[in-house]
Order: sequence, then structure tokens, then C-alpha cells
Amino acid sequence: MTTPLTMKAALLTEYGKPLEISDVPRPIPKEDEVLVKMEASGVCFTDVHILRGEHASPNPLPLIMGHEGVGRVVELGSEGGILKVGDRVGIGYVFGACGHCRDCLTGGENYCPDFDATGFSVNGCFAEYVCMRKEWANRIPEGISSVEAAPLMCAGAAAYASHKKTGVKTGETLAIFGLGGLGQYAIQIAKLSGVRVIAVDVSEGKLATAKALGADEVVVADENAGAAIQAFGGAQGCVNFAPVGATWPLMLAACNPRATIVLTAVPADKLAFYTYEVVERGLKVVGSSASNRQEMSELLALAARGSVKGMIKTMPFEEINDALTSLIEGRTEGRTVLDLQ
Repeated sequence: MTTPLTMKAALLTEYGKPLEISDVPRPIPKEDEVLVKMEASGVCFTDVHILRGEHASPNPLPLIMGHEGVGRVVELGSEGGILKVGDRVGIGYVFGACGHCRDCLTGGENYCPDFDATGFSVNGCFAEYVCMRKEWANRIPEGISSVEAAPLMCAGAAAYASHKKTGVKTGETLAIFGLGGLGQYAIQIAKLSGVRVIAVDVSEGKLATAKALGADEVVVADENAGAAIQAFGGAQGCVNFAPVGATWPLMLAACNPRATIVLTAVPADKLAFYTYEVVERGLKVVGSSASNRQEMSELLALAARGSVKGMIKTMPFEEINDALTSLIEGRTEGRTVLDLQ
């Protein structure tokens, strides 16, 4: 089947303004790329940061955002390699990395100083077609629909990688702050590891959902949250998926000695602490961004067995601005996926 020369895409033309759905030239894959016809595209809070011009150094506009895509390969930039036309693949935040630095060679390609970000430094998945580098293709296994797989490309992978960085062991306690899509995935992942989970959020509805997903305890994220978690025995690990700085003192108060705090969400606030709060209890603070390819592969294997599922609302591609507004206003319960089929 011949692919069209143009496609519909949602363009960021001015920071802070609604995206414009326009007809634009369809991308042509380079030698190390494949062309993918999109079937589903997730909407992530990182897209909100990019929309507002808050994410790292803003890039020239217009830009096609989106980094949670799933679709079918329809064209190869060159012959050879493991991919063929018709393969179903997932597209995540990391478009590609240099492949030869220390980070790339030790499983940290998502921290490569020269990596390109899908939907930020290169055009992304809010479009009918997208190009991706062959070696960064995530083969989607049978047993997962494209809609189910799309949020795994960022939200699920970030939750999985964040949980691993906490180092919390079977029988120990993990406090999860922020119970949107990432928090919901993280609860399921932690329970699969035999971890006791305390779920923390300002929303009573999200706390109820967390309990249904297997959280052992739930705590309202107010000024008493740290004390409430200590009353449950404290936490060996905390992970923050809430894009607000207000969770920071709550996590410090919740931690037991030698606990690990993992920061995944990116609030605009500066975080402050008294040195003794960290030093005298031997706390560790770790940042976590996206995932490496092995972590993505492990997560997809869990999802293919039905062990990890997202709470997903689908919307037509044309309603992308409504999806972003819902996310900004805190009305999105889990993950939103745009249906492009």
C-alpha cells in the first residue's frame, strides 16, 4: 500500500497555546529508521511541561509532541535488521542515544548526554506517521492491544525503572506519592515484588483506586502524611510521581533510616532540606528518568502476561487539546490514549 505524502499532526506553534491540527508533509525514514503508521498515542504530563516551555531548553517551533506511541512499520529506511513491514512497535521518550559513551555501554542509555527525546528534540507521536530509529524499536508482544501498550512506553516504563531504583526488598515498605497513571502502574509492579505499599495522594478517589489495585495502606497527602506513614512503621523507600514540590518534606518525614527517595516527576519548584535530615539518617536521593531498553523489555513481558494493566481512557485524535486540558486541571484519573486507527 502506498503511503500518502501528507499527514495530520497536532502542532505546537506557540508555548502555552492549544495545539493546531494541520496537514503537514509525511516524514521520510533515514537509513537507520523505519516509518510507523500510528495506531495509538498516549498523553503524558511531560507533554504539559513541553507545551508550557518548561522542559529543559525549549526547541524551535513548530513541534510535534508525543512520546507514547504504538503502530505498524509501513516503510524501511534501508533493508536489513530485525524489523519488517507489518511489525507492531512502540515508541518511547528516548528516540536514540550515541551508543558508545559510558552510560550507553552500562545500561544507562536514557542518561546519555547526547540522547534525543521523542516529541521534544525530534518530532513525536501526535501524528498519523512517525519515524523511529531501528535499534530503539520496542517490539510489542501479542496479548497487549495498541491502546494498552501506548502508556507503557513512558508511564509504565518510568514506574518500573523508578521502583527498581528504590531498592525496596520483599516484605519492606514503599510509599508511592502521586496516584495518576505512573503511581497506578507502580502499585502493581511493587506488589508483584512482594513489597508493602503505602499510597499517598490528595484525591480520595485516587486513594480508593489505589486500594483496589492492591495498596496495603492509603494516606492523604496533607501536612500529617509523614507522621501517618511513620505510624504504619515508616518507609524503606519513597517514590514521587506528583509534579509538585509539596511532597518533598512529606517524603523526608516518611523515611526510615537508610531509605531511598526516588524523584521521577519534575515539579517547577526548587526543593530544599536541612542537611542533617539526610546525613544523620543516611538517606539516599536518586533521580529517575524514562527507562533503558532492558527495563522496557521486562515491563512488556509482565504486561503480556496480564500482570500490569493501566486505567486508560481513549479519545479521538482530534480531541487532543481536551486531553491536555484534563491533565492540566487534574481531572485525568489514569492515562489518556488517543486512538488513531
